[in-house]
Amino acid sequence: KMRVDMKGVETQENLVKFCQNTAQKALFGSLEFVQSNINDYKADSLDMLIALHACDTATDDALYLGINAKAKVIIVAPCCHKQIRQQMTIKESNVLEPAMKYGILMERQAEILTDSLRALILNKFGYKTKVFEFVEYDNTSKNIIITAELGEMPSDEQKKKIQSQIDDIKNRFGIKYHYLEKLIENPVDQSWRILNAQCEK
Repeated sequence: KMRVDMKGVETQENLVKFCQNTAQKALFGSLEFVQSNINDYKADSLDMLIALHACDTATDDALYLGINAKAKVIIVAPCCHKQIRQQMTIKESNVLEPAMKYGILMERQAEILTDSLRALILNKFGYKTKVFEFVEYDNTSKNIIITAELGEMPSDEQKKKIQSQIDDIKNRFGIKYHYLEKLIENPVDQSWRILNAQCEK
C-alpha cells in the first residue's frame, strides 16, 4: 500500500499524449508522462530509474541522470553500442586481434566493452552492479540488463583501482573515451545531440 509516483520521460509528443490518456483511463493517478529529452529533465532525487532499450548513448544519458540524482536503484537495458564501436582499434599485441578481424565479433566485443565500462563507472560512484540476461534471446537479441544498487562510496584507493581497470580496457582496445565519462566530466557538453542524431539515422 505504498504510494508510488512514477513519471515517464519521452521525446515524442504523440506518444506522451497516448500514454497520458491511457494512464488516466486506467485510473493510475500517480503515473504521469512528460515530453522532454532525458538530458533536459531535472530530478533532484530518485528512488528508481528505469531505461529500456535506450539507443546507444541515450542509455548513458539515463545513467548520468540516475547517478546525478543518487537514485537508489538504476535498471537499464542497453540497445545499440555504436559510440564505442566507432573508436575501437585492435593492436597486434592484443591477444584478441586474430578474432577481431571478423566484423560481427568486433560488434559483439563492442557491446561487451561498452556495458563493462558502464558497470565499472557505476561502481566508481558507489553502485553495486549486476549484468545478466532478462529475457530469452528468441524474444530479442538486446537482452542484457544492468542493475545498480546504491551502496557506500568507495574509498579513494578503491576509486583509483576502478579507474585503472577502466583505463586498461580503453587502452587495450584503442578507446579514447566512454560517453558516460564525458557526461560526468563535462555535464554541459552537448555532443550527445550529434551522437543521438547519428544513431537515429
